[in-house]
Amino acid sequence: MTEPYTFDVLIQQPSADVYAYAYDESARTLRLDGAWRTSDDGFAERGVVVNAVTPRGEALRAWIVADLPIAPRTRVTARAVGALEFRRGELLEHVIVAVPTADSRYARAQAFNDLPAVHRAMLQRVLEESARWLDANSAEEIVHLARQRARLAQAEEHEHGRARPAWEADERSPIAQLARETTLHTQAEAALFTVPYRFQQHLRLCLRADERILFWVHRPRMTFHRIAGLGGKTVREGLLVLTDQQCLWLVDPVTPTVPVEGGYGYIARTVAVERMVSAMLTAKADHRVLEIVSTNGRGVCGTFRIEFPPAAHAELEQAVRLLNAFAPRSNDQRLRRVFIPGAPRLYLDDPMDQDRQQTAARLAQLQTILTQQLNNEIICAQTFVPAWADGDLRLLTVTNRRVLMIAQRTPEKLITLAVQDILASEICYSVFASWLKLWTAQSQPFEIAFPITSFAGFNACWRTTQELGTRLD
Repeated sequence: MTEPYTFDVLIQQPSADVYAYAYDESARTLRLDGAWRTSDDGFAERGVVVNAVTPRGEALRAWIVADLPIAPRTRVTARAVGALEFRRGELLEHVIVAVPTADSRYARAQAFNDLPAVHRAMLQRVLEESARWLDANSAEEIVHLARQRARLAQAEEHEHGRARPAWEADERSPIAQLARETTLHTQAEAALFTVPYRFQQHLRLCLRADERILFWVHRPRMTFHRIAGLGGKTVREGLLVLTDQQCLWLVDPVTPTVPVEGGYGYIARTVAVERMVSAMLTAKADHRVLEIVSTNGRGVCGTFRIEFPPAAHAELEQAVRLLNAFAPRSNDQRLRRVFIPGAPRLYLDDPMDQDRQQTAARLAQLQTILTQQLNNEIICAQTFVPAWADGDLRLLTVTNRRVLMIAQRTPEKLITLAVQDILASEICYSVFASWLKLWTAQSQPFEIAFPITSFAGFNACWRTTQELGTRLD
Protein backbone atom coordinates (compact mmCIF):
# COMPACT_ATOMS: atom_id res chain seq x y z
CA MET A 1 0.00 0.00 0.00
CA THR A 2 1.33 3.42 -0.96
CA GLU A 3 2.08 5.66 1.98
CA PRO A 4 0.01 8.89 2.10
CA TYR A 5 1.63 12.08 0.89
CA THR A 6 2.25 14.24 3.97
CA PHE A 7 3.83 17.64 4.63
CA ASP A 8 4.42 19.98 7.54
CA VAL A 9 2.25 23.03 8.22
CA LEU A 10 3.35 25.82 10.55
CA ILE A 11 0.31 27.14 12.42
CA GLN A 12 0.12 30.94 12.44
CA GLN A 13 -3.46 31.61 13.55
CA PRO A 14 -5.55 29.16 15.64
CA SER A 15 -9.29 28.84 15.15
CA ALA A 16 -10.08 29.94 18.72
CA ASP A 17 -8.46 31.33 21.86
CA VAL A 18 -5.59 29.11 22.96
CA TYR A 19 -2.51 29.17 25.13
CA ALA A 20 0.82 29.54 23.36
CA TYR A 21 3.93 27.57 24.32
CA ALA A 22 7.67 27.94 23.78
CA TYR A 23 10.45 25.38 24.20
CA ASP A 24 12.71 25.99 27.20
CA GLU A 25 16.23 24.87 26.22
CA SER A 26 17.57 24.81 29.79
CA ALA A 27 14.63 22.83 31.21
CA ARG A 28 14.19 20.80 28.01
CA THR A 29 10.44 21.09 28.12
CA LEU A 30 7.60 23.29 26.94
CA ARG A 31 6.81 26.44 28.90
CA LEU A 32 3.63 28.49 28.81
CA ASP A 33 4.40 31.57 26.73
CA GLY A 34 1.13 33.45 26.86
CA ALA A 35 -2.43 33.37 25.59
CA TRP A 36 -3.41 33.77 21.94
CA ARG A 37 -6.67 35.67 21.49
CA THR A 38 -8.49 35.59 18.16
CA SER A 39 -10.67 38.46 17.01
CA ASP A 40 -13.32 36.06 15.68
CA ASP A 41 -13.77 32.32 15.82
CA GLY A 42 -12.69 30.50 12.70
CA PHE A 43 -13.39 26.96 11.53
CA ALA A 44 -9.81 25.95 10.72
CA GLU A 45 -6.26 26.48 11.90
CA ARG A 46 -4.51 28.89 9.51
CA GLY A 47 -0.87 28.41 8.59
CA VAL A 48 1.65 27.89 5.80
CA VAL A 49 3.21 24.76 4.29
CA VAL A 50 6.81 24.53 5.46
CA ASN A 51 9.42 25.04 2.70
CA ALA A 52 6.86 25.66 -0.03
CA VAL A 53 6.43 28.81 -2.12
CA THR A 54 3.94 29.92 -4.75
CA PRO A 55 4.92 31.14 -8.23
CA ARG A 56 4.80 34.67 -6.78
CA GLY A 57 7.43 33.76 -4.20
CA GLU A 58 4.99 33.77 -1.27
CA ALA A 59 4.47 31.03 1.31
CA LEU A 60 1.81 28.48 0.34
CA ARG A 61 -1.15 28.88 2.69
CA ALA A 62 -2.91 25.96 4.38
CA TRP A 63 -5.98 25.43 6.56
CA ILE A 64 -5.94 22.55 9.02
CA VAL A 65 -9.35 21.06 9.83
CA ALA A 66 -9.34 20.07 13.52
CA ASP A 67 -11.83 19.82 16.39
CA LEU A 68 -9.53 21.58 18.87
CA PRO A 69 -7.50 24.77 18.43
CA ILE A 70 -3.76 24.33 17.82
CA ALA A 71 -1.23 26.67 19.43
CA PRO A 72 0.59 29.09 17.10
CA ARG A 73 4.18 28.21 16.02
CA THR A 74 3.25 24.51 16.16
CA ARG A 75 4.37 22.30 13.28
CA VAL A 76 1.67 19.85 12.22
CA THR A 77 2.22 16.89 9.92
CA ALA A 78 -0.78 17.05 7.62
CA ARG A 79 -2.43 15.32 4.68
CA ALA A 80 -4.37 17.18 1.99
CA VAL A 81 -8.04 16.48 1.36
CA GLY A 82 -8.47 19.27 -1.18
CA ALA A 83 -7.67 22.86 -2.00
CA LEU A 84 -9.45 26.17 -2.48
CA GLU A 85 -8.65 28.01 -5.70
CA PHE A 86 -9.17 31.78 -5.79
CA ARG A 87 -8.88 33.94 -8.89
CA ARG A 88 -7.28 37.36 -8.39
CA GLY A 89 -7.47 39.02 -11.79
CA GLU A 90 -5.20 36.97 -14.04
CA LEU A 91 -3.59 35.13 -11.11
CA LEU A 92 -4.70 31.99 -9.32
CA GLU A 93 -4.13 31.57 -5.60
CA HIS A 94 -4.49 28.35 -3.64
CA VAL A 95 -5.13 27.40 -0.05
CA ILE A 96 -4.51 23.78 0.89
CA VAL A 97 -7.21 22.17 3.05
CA ALA A 98 -5.69 19.39 5.16
CA VAL A 99 -6.20 17.24 8.24
CA PRO A 100 -3.62 16.39 10.94
CA THR A 101 -2.22 12.88 10.64
CA ALA A 102 -1.76 12.71 14.42
CA ASP A 103 -5.55 12.77 14.95
CA SER A 104 -6.94 9.29 14.22
CA ARG A 105 -10.46 10.68 13.83
CA TYR A 106 -9.41 12.06 10.43
CA ALA A 107 -7.61 8.92 9.25
CA ARG A 108 -10.35 8.12 6.70
CA ALA A 109 -10.83 11.68 5.47
CA GLN A 110 -9.97 11.70 1.76
CA ALA A 111 -12.32 14.27 0.22
CA PHE A 112 -14.72 17.13 0.91
CA ASN A 113 -17.63 14.90 1.96
CA ASP A 114 -15.45 13.09 4.52
CA LEU A 115 -15.05 16.24 6.63
CA PRO A 116 -17.30 16.96 9.62
CA ALA A 117 -20.57 18.72 8.77
CA VAL A 118 -19.66 21.97 10.53
CA HIS A 119 -16.46 22.28 8.51
CA ARG A 120 -18.21 21.40 5.26
CA ALA A 121 -20.75 24.14 5.90
CA MET A 122 -18.05 26.77 6.45
CA LEU A 123 -16.12 25.65 3.38
CA GLN A 124 -19.29 25.65 1.30
CA ARG A 125 -19.85 29.29 2.23
CA VAL A 126 -16.36 30.16 0.99
CA LEU A 127 -16.94 28.19 -2.22
CA GLU A 128 -20.18 29.99 -2.93
CA GLU A 129 -18.57 33.39 -2.41
CA SER A 130 -15.25 33.29 -4.24
CA ALA A 131 -13.53 29.92 -4.57
CA ARG A 132 -13.46 26.66 -6.47
CA TRP A 133 -12.84 23.25 -4.90
CA LEU A 134 -9.94 21.05 -6.08
CA ASP A 135 -9.64 17.39 -5.11
CA ALA A 136 -6.89 15.82 -2.97
CA ASN A 137 -4.74 14.79 -5.94
CA SER A 138 -4.71 18.35 -7.27
CA ALA A 139 -3.87 19.67 -3.82
CA GLU A 140 -0.96 17.24 -3.46
CA GLU A 141 0.36 18.34 -6.86
CA ILE A 142 0.22 22.00 -5.78
CA VAL A 143 2.15 21.18 -2.60
CA HIS A 144 4.69 19.07 -4.50
CA LEU A 145 5.42 21.83 -7.03
CA ALA A 146 5.59 24.48 -4.29
CA ARG A 147 8.11 22.42 -2.30
CA GLN A 148 10.13 21.75 -5.44
CA ARG A 149 10.13 25.48 -6.21
CA ALA A 150 11.44 26.21 -2.71
CA ARG A 151 14.22 23.62 -3.03
CA LEU A 152 15.38 25.02 -6.35
CA ALA A 153 15.34 28.55 -4.93
CA GLN A 154 17.41 27.43 -1.93
CA ALA A 155 19.90 25.66 -4.19
CA GLU A 156 20.24 28.75 -6.39
CA GLU A 157 20.72 30.96 -3.34
CA HIS A 158 23.38 28.59 -2.03
CA GLU A 159 25.12 28.62 -5.41
CA HIS A 160 25.23 32.43 -5.53
CA GLY A 161 26.30 32.62 -1.89
CA ARG A 162 29.38 30.46 -2.29
CA ALA A 163 32.80 31.97 -1.83
CA ARG A 164 34.59 33.07 -4.99
CA PRO A 165 36.74 30.24 -6.41
CA ALA A 166 40.49 30.68 -6.24
CA TRP A 167 40.77 30.81 -10.04
CA GLU A 168 38.13 33.54 -10.54
CA ALA A 169 39.69 36.99 -10.76
CA ASP A 170 37.85 40.12 -9.69
CA GLU A 171 35.88 41.46 -12.65
CA ARG A 172 37.05 44.95 -11.70
CA SER A 173 40.73 44.08 -12.15
CA PRO A 174 42.42 46.85 -14.17
CA ILE A 175 43.34 45.95 -17.73
CA ALA A 176 46.88 47.16 -16.98
CA GLN A 177 47.32 44.11 -14.76
CA LEU A 178 46.96 41.81 -17.75
CA ALA A 179 50.56 42.55 -18.79
CA ARG A 180 51.83 40.74 -15.73
CA GLU A 181 50.70 38.24 -13.16
CA THR A 182 48.59 39.83 -10.48
CA THR A 183 49.15 39.34 -6.79
CA LEU A 184 46.40 36.75 -6.43
CA HIS A 185 45.79 35.51 -9.97
CA THR A 186 47.75 34.26 -12.94
CA GLN A 187 47.74 36.20 -16.17
CA ALA A 188 45.40 33.59 -17.66
CA GLU A 189 42.93 34.01 -14.80
CA ALA A 190 43.03 37.80 -15.00
CA ALA A 191 42.34 37.70 -18.75
CA LEU A 192 39.52 35.19 -18.50
CA PHE A 193 36.89 37.92 -18.75
CA THR A 194 37.78 38.32 -22.43
CA VAL A 195 36.29 34.93 -23.40
CA PRO A 196 32.53 34.61 -24.04
CA TYR A 197 30.63 34.94 -20.80
CA ARG A 198 28.87 31.58 -21.17
CA PHE A 199 32.24 29.80 -21.00
CA GLN A 200 33.09 31.68 -17.82
CA GLN A 201 29.85 30.37 -16.33
CA HIS A 202 30.53 26.83 -17.54
CA LEU A 203 33.87 26.80 -15.71
CA ARG A 204 32.05 27.19 -12.40
CA LEU A 205 30.55 23.74 -12.94
CA CYS A 206 33.73 22.14 -14.28
CA LEU A 207 36.51 23.41 -11.99
CA ARG A 208 37.12 22.85 -8.32
CA ALA A 209 37.20 25.94 -6.10
CA ASP A 210 40.89 25.40 -5.31
CA GLU A 211 42.04 24.88 -8.94
CA ARG A 212 44.30 27.42 -10.64
CA ILE A 213 44.08 28.21 -14.35
CA LEU A 214 47.52 28.17 -15.97
CA PHE A 215 46.63 28.78 -19.61
CA TRP A 216 43.70 28.84 -21.98
CA VAL A 217 43.11 29.08 -25.73
CA HIS A 218 39.82 30.25 -27.21
CA ARG A 219 38.60 28.72 -30.48
CA PRO A 220 36.00 30.72 -32.42
CA ARG A 221 33.58 28.97 -34.71
CA MET A 222 35.53 28.12 -37.86
CA THR A 223 35.25 26.36 -41.23
CA PHE A 224 38.11 24.67 -43.08
CA HIS A 225 38.73 22.21 -45.95
CA ARG A 226 36.70 24.40 -48.26
CA ILE A 227 36.93 23.94 -52.02
CA ALA A 228 36.57 27.12 -54.04
CA GLY A 229 35.15 28.81 -50.96
CA LEU A 230 32.30 26.30 -50.68
CA GLY A 231 31.48 23.43 -48.34
CA GLY A 232 34.07 22.40 -45.79
CA LYS A 233 34.00 21.26 -42.18
CA THR A 234 32.56 23.61 -39.58
CA VAL A 235 33.47 23.26 -35.91
CA ARG A 236 31.76 24.94 -33.00
CA GLU A 237 33.17 27.52 -30.61
CA GLY A 238 35.26 26.11 -27.76
CA LEU A 239 37.73 26.83 -24.98
CA LEU A 240 40.82 24.81 -24.04
CA VAL A 241 41.75 25.28 -20.37
CA LEU A 242 44.86 23.93 -18.66
CA THR A 243 44.81 24.01 -14.86
CA ASP A 244 47.09 22.60 -12.20
CA GLN A 245 44.74 19.60 -11.97
CA GLN A 246 43.30 18.87 -15.41
CA CYS A 247 43.26 19.56 -19.11
CA LEU A 248 39.71 20.64 -19.98
CA TRP A 249 38.11 21.12 -23.37
CA LEU A 250 34.78 23.01 -23.46
CA VAL A 251 32.74 23.26 -26.64
CA ASP A 252 29.22 24.35 -27.53
CA PRO A 253 26.84 21.39 -28.09
CA VAL A 254 25.21 23.34 -30.94
CA THR A 255 26.01 26.53 -32.80
CA PRO A 256 24.06 29.36 -31.10
CA THR A 257 21.85 31.06 -33.68
CA VAL A 258 20.68 33.84 -31.36
CA PRO A 259 22.26 35.27 -28.20
CA VAL A 260 21.04 33.26 -25.20
CA GLU A 261 22.20 33.89 -21.65
CA GLY A 262 24.33 30.90 -20.72
CA GLY A 263 24.10 29.51 -24.27
CA TYR A 264 22.57 26.11 -24.92
CA GLY A 265 24.84 24.25 -22.54
CA TYR A 266 28.25 22.72 -23.15
CA ILE A 267 30.27 19.56 -23.74
CA ALA A 268 33.26 19.16 -21.40
CA ARG A 269 36.03 16.60 -21.82
CA THR A 270 38.70 16.26 -19.15
CA VAL A 271 41.95 14.44 -18.46
CA ALA A 272 43.79 14.60 -15.14
CA VAL A 273 47.26 16.10 -15.53
CA GLU A 274 48.69 12.95 -13.94
CA ARG A 275 47.47 11.08 -17.03
CA MET A 276 49.15 13.36 -19.57
CA VAL A 277 51.67 11.67 -21.87
CA SER A 278 52.42 14.21 -24.60
CA ALA A 279 51.03 16.99 -26.78
CA MET A 280 51.87 17.86 -30.39
CA LEU A 281 50.88 20.66 -32.76
CA THR A 282 50.50 19.96 -36.49
CA ALA A 283 50.20 22.78 -39.03
CA LYS A 284 47.75 22.22 -41.88
CA ALA A 285 47.08 24.50 -44.83
CA ASP A 286 44.03 26.23 -43.34
CA HIS A 287 43.98 25.08 -39.71
CA ARG A 288 46.03 23.69 -36.83
CA VAL A 289 45.57 20.34 -35.07
CA LEU A 290 46.40 19.91 -31.40
CA GLU A 291 46.93 16.26 -30.43
CA ILE A 292 46.76 15.38 -26.73
CA VAL A 293 47.84 11.89 -25.67
CA SER A 294 46.75 10.52 -22.29
CA THR A 295 47.11 7.16 -20.58
CA ASN A 296 45.04 5.11 -18.18
CA GLY A 297 46.22 3.25 -15.12
CA ARG A 298 47.19 0.23 -17.20
CA GLY A 299 49.49 2.14 -19.54
CA VAL A 300 47.09 2.20 -22.52
CA CYS A 301 47.24 5.49 -24.45
CA GLY A 302 44.57 7.41 -26.30
CA THR A 303 44.72 10.50 -28.52
CA PHE A 304 42.35 13.46 -28.58
CA ARG A 305 42.51 15.94 -31.49
CA ILE A 306 41.23 19.52 -31.56
CA GLU A 307 41.21 21.84 -34.61
CA PHE A 308 42.09 25.53 -34.24
CA PRO A 309 42.43 28.45 -36.68
CA PRO A 310 45.96 29.37 -37.90
CA ALA A 311 45.80 32.60 -35.88
CA ALA A 312 46.04 30.54 -32.67
CA HIS A 313 49.38 28.98 -33.66
CA ALA A 314 51.55 30.92 -31.20
CA GLU A 315 49.16 30.28 -28.29
CA LEU A 316 48.98 26.58 -29.16
CA GLU A 317 52.77 26.30 -29.14
CA GLN A 318 52.79 27.65 -25.58
CA ALA A 319 49.98 25.27 -24.63
CA VAL A 320 52.00 22.33 -26.01
CA ARG A 321 55.00 23.32 -23.89
CA LEU A 322 52.83 23.46 -20.76
CA LEU A 323 51.05 20.20 -21.52
CA ASN A 324 54.34 18.39 -22.10
CA ALA A 325 55.60 19.70 -18.78
CA PHE A 326 53.15 17.32 -17.11
CA ALA A 327 54.38 14.31 -19.10
CA PRO A 328 56.12 11.58 -17.04
CA ARG A 329 59.90 11.58 -16.89
CA SER A 330 62.47 8.93 -16.09
CA ASN A 331 63.13 8.72 -12.35
CA ASP A 332 60.37 11.28 -11.81
CA GLN A 333 60.22 12.32 -8.15
CA ARG A 334 57.73 15.17 -8.41
CA LEU A 335 54.99 15.32 -5.81
CA ARG A 336 51.70 13.88 -7.00
CA ARG A 337 48.18 14.24 -5.72
CA VAL A 338 46.73 11.37 -3.72
CA PHE A 339 43.00 10.77 -3.99
CA ILE A 340 41.47 10.43 -0.53
CA PRO A 341 37.74 9.58 -0.58
CA GLY A 342 35.71 12.15 1.30
CA ALA A 343 32.00 12.31 2.06
CA PRO A 344 30.08 10.51 -0.70
CA ARG A 345 28.30 12.74 -3.22
CA LEU A 346 24.85 11.22 -3.29
CA TYR A 347 22.12 12.60 -5.56
CA LEU A 348 19.19 10.24 -5.13
CA ASP A 349 16.31 12.69 -5.31
CA ASP A 350 14.55 13.93 -8.44
CA PRO A 351 12.51 17.16 -8.12
CA MET A 352 10.46 16.18 -11.19
CA ASP A 353 9.47 12.75 -9.89
CA GLN A 354 5.73 12.42 -9.32
CA ASP A 355 6.01 9.29 -7.14
CA ARG A 356 9.06 9.68 -4.95
CA GLN A 357 8.15 6.90 -2.59
CA GLN A 358 7.95 4.37 -5.40
CA THR A 359 11.28 5.61 -6.79
CA ALA A 360 12.89 5.35 -3.35
CA ALA A 361 11.65 1.75 -3.05
CA ARG A 362 13.07 0.84 -6.46
CA LEU A 363 16.40 2.49 -5.63
CA ALA A 364 16.54 0.55 -2.37
CA GLN A 365 16.16 -2.69 -4.32
CA LEU A 366 18.99 -1.74 -6.67
CA GLN A 367 21.14 -0.66 -3.73
CA THR A 368 20.70 -4.11 -2.18
CA ILE A 369 21.87 -5.78 -5.39
CA LEU A 370 24.75 -3.32 -5.70
CA THR A 371 25.93 -3.94 -2.13
CA GLN A 372 26.34 -7.62 -2.95
CA GLN A 373 28.65 -6.70 -5.83
CA LEU A 374 30.96 -4.34 -3.91
CA ASN A 375 34.22 -5.76 -2.64
CA ASN A 376 35.36 -3.55 0.23
CA GLU A 377 34.87 -0.56 -2.08
CA ILE A 378 34.05 2.98 -0.99
CA ILE A 379 31.15 4.74 -2.73
CA CYS A 380 32.40 8.18 -3.81
CA ALA A 381 29.45 9.41 -5.89
CA GLN A 382 26.03 8.11 -6.85
CA THR A 383 23.07 9.27 -8.90
CA PHE A 384 20.32 7.80 -11.08
CA VAL A 385 18.35 8.21 -14.28
CA PRO A 386 14.66 8.45 -13.30
CA ALA A 387 12.19 6.04 -14.86
CA TRP A 388 10.18 8.86 -16.43
CA ALA A 389 13.18 9.84 -18.58
CA ASP A 390 13.31 6.70 -20.75
CA GLY A 391 11.13 4.14 -18.98
CA ASP A 392 13.91 2.40 -17.06
CA LEU A 393 15.37 3.55 -13.74
CA ARG A 394 19.17 3.20 -13.77
CA LEU A 395 21.54 3.63 -10.83
CA LEU A 396 25.06 4.95 -11.50
CA THR A 397 27.71 4.48 -8.80
CA VAL A 398 31.35 5.58 -8.72
CA THR A 399 33.52 3.82 -6.16
CA ASN A 400 37.21 4.24 -5.47
CA ARG A 401 37.85 1.37 -7.91
CA ARG A 402 35.00 1.10 -10.38
CA VAL A 403 32.12 2.76 -12.20
CA LEU A 404 28.98 0.62 -12.01
CA MET A 405 25.55 0.91 -13.60
CA ILE A 406 22.55 -1.25 -12.78
CA ALA A 407 19.12 -1.01 -14.42
CA GLN A 408 15.77 -1.81 -12.88
CA ARG A 409 14.57 -3.91 -15.84
CA THR A 410 17.73 -6.04 -16.00
CA PRO A 411 19.29 -5.88 -12.51
CA GLU A 412 21.25 -9.07 -13.20
CA LYS A 413 23.21 -7.33 -16.01
CA LEU A 414 25.53 -5.10 -14.01
CA ILE A 415 27.74 -2.88 -16.19
CA THR A 416 31.11 -2.29 -14.57
CA LEU A 417 34.16 -0.29 -15.62
CA ALA A 418 37.46 -0.20 -13.74
CA VAL A 419 38.71 3.30 -12.93
CA GLN A 420 42.19 2.24 -14.06
CA ASP A 421 40.79 1.64 -17.58
CA ILE A 422 39.48 5.20 -18.04
CA LEU A 423 41.46 7.39 -20.48
CA ALA A 424 39.22 10.47 -20.42
CA SER A 425 35.73 11.48 -19.38
CA GLU A 426 33.15 13.75 -20.98
CA ILE A 427 29.85 15.27 -19.91
CA CYS A 428 27.27 17.11 -21.98
CA TYR A 429 24.93 19.55 -20.28
CA SER A 430 22.34 20.77 -22.77
CA VAL A 431 18.64 21.47 -23.11
CA PHE A 432 18.67 19.24 -26.20
CA ALA A 433 20.44 16.14 -24.85
CA SER A 434 22.76 15.35 -21.93
CA TRP A 435 25.12 12.44 -21.47
CA LEU A 436 28.15 11.10 -19.63
CA LYS A 437 30.92 9.36 -21.60
CA LEU A 438 33.94 7.47 -20.30
CA TRP A 439 36.70 6.54 -22.77
CA THR A 440 38.71 3.34 -22.39
CA ALA A 441 40.87 1.29 -24.74
CA GLN A 442 37.62 0.07 -26.36
CA SER A 443 36.63 1.65 -29.66
CA GLN A 444 33.30 2.83 -28.25
CA PRO A 445 33.08 4.79 -24.97
CA PHE A 446 30.77 3.90 -22.12
CA GLU A 447 27.82 6.29 -22.50
CA ILE A 448 24.71 6.97 -20.45
CA ALA A 449 22.11 9.63 -21.31
CA PHE A 450 20.26 11.51 -18.60
CA PRO A 451 17.66 14.30 -18.33
CA ILE A 452 18.90 17.80 -17.64
CA THR A 453 17.19 17.72 -14.21
CA SER A 454 19.69 15.03 -13.16
CA PHE A 455 22.74 17.07 -14.13
CA ALA A 456 23.95 17.82 -10.59
CA GLY A 457 24.34 14.13 -9.77
CA PHE A 458 26.00 13.21 -13.06
CA ASN A 459 28.31 16.20 -12.82
CA ALA A 460 29.42 14.94 -9.40
CA CYS A 461 30.11 11.48 -10.88
CA TRP A 462 31.99 13.03 -13.81
CA ARG A 463 34.18 15.14 -11.54
CA THR A 464 34.79 12.16 -9.27
CA THR A 465 36.13 10.08 -12.17
CA GLN A 466 38.52 12.93 -12.98
CA GLU A 467 39.74 13.03 -9.38
CA LEU A 468 40.17 9.25 -9.35
CA GLY A 469 42.41 9.67 -12.39
CA THR A 470 45.11 11.03 -10.08
CA ARG A 471 45.80 7.51 -8.85
CA LEU A 472 49.01 6.09 -10.27
CA ASP A 473 48.96 2.69 -8.56
